[in-house]
Amino acid sequence: MREDMTLWRTTVKDVLALLNQLDPYGLEPGLPDGAPEDEYEIEAAPIAQRLIKDGAITVERVDAIWLEWFDEPLHQAVGLEAGQQFVASLNGLAQQGARPGATS
Repeated sequence: MREDMTLWRTTVKDVLALLNQLDPYGLEPGLPDGAPEDEYEIEAAPIAQRLIKDGAITVERVDAIWLEWFDEPLHQAVGLEAGQQFVASLNGLAQQGARPGATS
C-alpha cells in the first residue's frame, strides 16, 4: 500500500514538473511573479492516474483531460509538436517506472 502511495505521489510530482515546464498558459509556476508551483496539479493528477493505470498515455487522452478543465485541447494551447513532445516525456516517466526524481 505504501509503495502504491509513493508511486502516486511521485508520478503526480513528475507530471506536474513536466506541465510546469510546458506552461501552456504562460503562468510561470513557481517563479517569484508567477503562479503557485502547484498551479497545474489538478490537471496533473488525472494524467498521472492514466500513466499508472495504462502504462502510457496518448495525445488524445491528454487532450480529453485538458478539455475537462479548459475550453480547448492541450495541443491547441501549445501546438501539436509541443503536445506530442509533452506526451513523449510523460510516456518516458511510465517507462522509467515513474521513479522518484525522474524529471528533476
